[in-house]
Amino acid sequence: MAFPVKWYSNAMQGAPSLGDTSAGALAALLKAVLVTGFGTLTINSLVWDATEGAAKATIAGGHAYLQDSVVEVGGASPAAYNGEHRVKKVSSTEVWFMLDGGNPGGAASGTMSMKVAPLGWTQTFESGDGMVAIYRPANVSESGNVSLRIDNTAYSGWAGASNFGYLAKMQLVEDVVDINTYTLISDVRWPATGRYSDKRWDLIGDPQLFYFLPAYAASNYQSMFAFGYIKSVRPGDRYHAIMMNYSSNSADDASRRWSLTAGQTNTSYGTFALSFDDTSYRHLARPHSQLFGTSGCWFKGLFSRFGTGMSVPNAADNAFYMSADPIMVMETGNHLRGFLPGIICPFASVSAWYRKNFSNLPALPDKIVRFVSATYVESSVNGGPTMLGFDLTGPWR
Repeated sequence: MAFPVKWYSNAMQGAPSLGDTSAGALAALLKAVLVTGFGTLTINSLVWDATEGAAKATIAGGHAYLQDSVVEVGGASPAAYNGEHRVKKVSSTEVWFMLDGGNPGGAASGTMSMKVAPLGWTQTFESGDGMVAIYRPANVSESGNVSLRIDNTAYSGWAGASNFGYLAKMQLVEDVVDINTYTLISDVRWPATGRYSDKRWDLIGDPQLFYFLPAYAASNYQSMFAFGYIKSVRPGDRYHAIMMNYSSNSADDASRRWSLTAGQTNTSYGTFALSFDDTSYRHLARPHSQLFGTSGCWFKGLFSRFGTGMSVPNAADNAFYMSADPIMVMETGNHLRGFLPGIICPFASVSAWYRKNFSNLPALPDKIVRFVSATYVESSVNGGPTMLGFDLTGPWR
C-alpha cells in the first residue's frame, strides 16, 4: 500500500540523534528520514494473526517501533508480507501491521527484516562526508523547480563562540548541476543540534513537503521549520516552495543564547511559525508571477495563533474545537498563493495531548491526528509552546 503521509520521531526504533556539539547530525537525520529509512532489525517470525486481522512480526530482542508509524518489511515469502505497512499495534517484542490483501495464506519464511520506512524523497547529490546534500521531491512534475541544499559541516561560524547556538545552512536552490554548482535562491539557517535540550524531535511529511520540529536550547521547547511545496492555487506554479527558518543566520547572535533558560533574557531562539499574520522567518521561492526574487508570506487563521482562542472544554457543549480547514498562505500584496497541507488548527492547547496520536476524532473520521507543541514567538520569556495538529493519514493534496 502507498502511504501519502508518514511521521517520525526520536522515540522510534533506531531513530537518528539530533546531536549535541558535533557537525553532521542534522544532515544524517534528514537523509535517514527522507531517503534511506532507519532502525533495521531482524524479524524472527512473521505470521497472520486472525484475531487482530493483521500480520504479526516477532522480534525476539525487542524493538521500539511505534503504533501508527509506517514500517518496511523485506525478505519474506510469501511476498505479500513485504513492502510498506501501517503499524496497528505493538508489544515489547511484537509488531502487528495491516496488509491490503488480508491473510497471505501462511507463515512467512526467509531472511526477514523490518525498518522505519523513508519518506520517499530524492537525494540528488551528497558530499563524501555526508554533511552536504541536496534534496527534492521524487516527482518534480508534481512539485516544482526548487531543491533544498543543506550544509551541516563545521563551517566558520556554524557554532557560537560563547554557547550561543549551532546552525546548519539551509538553502533554496535551482538549476542544480552538482553539489557545488547551482543557482542560489535563498540562504537561511536551521538548528543543527539539540544542544542543552533533551533532543526530541518530530518530522511529518508527504512526497512534496515536510515539517521538522526539533527541541533545542535550554528552554527545551520545540520549534517548527519546514521545506517543500504548499498546495498552490496558481495553475502551473513551479515556485511555490516554502521555507520556514531560524530567526538568525548567526550562531553568535547574543540575543539568542541557547545556554540560557526560559526565565532569563537573551533567549530569543524560538520562531513565529505558529503565529498567524506574521511574515517573520518564512518565505516562498518566488511570487505568483514566477519572476525572480523570494516573496514574503504569512498564514491566516481564526485567532492569533494555533492552539488558542477557546476554553477547554467549551462550556456550552463540553466539546473541544479545532479546524481541519486548510491554512491560507498569503503572499506579499495580499494575494492568496495557496494552503499549508496537512495541518490541523486546534483552538486550545492541552498539555496532556502533546506528542500523542488520536484516531477517528468526531470531526475527522478515518484519520489519525498527532498533536505537537512548538514555539509561536522568538522569546522564551514571553511565550512558551502552543499546540498544533498533523493529519498522519492524508492525502494532503
